[in-house]
Amino acid sequence: MKLIEAFGKGSGKWVNAYEKKDIDAIFPHLAKAQEIWVAEWIAQGEKDEGSCTMNKGLQIWYRAPRRRSARLTTAVQAPPVQGNVSAARSHEPALKYLKDQGIESKYYDGYWH
Repeated sequence: MKLIEAFGKGSGKWVNAYEKKDIDAIFPHLAKAQEIWVAEWIAQGEKDEGSCTMNKGLQIWYRAPRRRSARLTTAVQAPPVQGNVSAARSHEPALKYLKDQGIESKYYDGYWH
C-alpha cells in the first residue's frame, strides 16, 4: 500500500492506496468477501428491494500502474441483485471480514442509470 494523493495532484486528499502487487496478495480475501456477501444475501431471503443501481460493491483505493493518483475501484461486487436496499442490508459481514484481514474498504451503493 502507498500513501498517495487521490483524484490527481493538488487535490489535497491523501489516501492509502493499493497497488498491483498488493491486489495479487489480497485477491483471495476479496474473493472470500464476495462469497460471504452472497451467503448473507441468500440467508436474508434473496430479496431484491430498492432502486436499481449499477457497480455497487465494496470499494478500495487503487493506484493503477503508471498512474500518479489513486481512485476508488469496486473490488468486491454485490450479489446478483438490482436493488440497492437489499445489497446494503447484506454487506456488513463481508466488510467486517475485510477489516479483520487488515484490508481498508468501504461500501458503495452504486449509481442510478
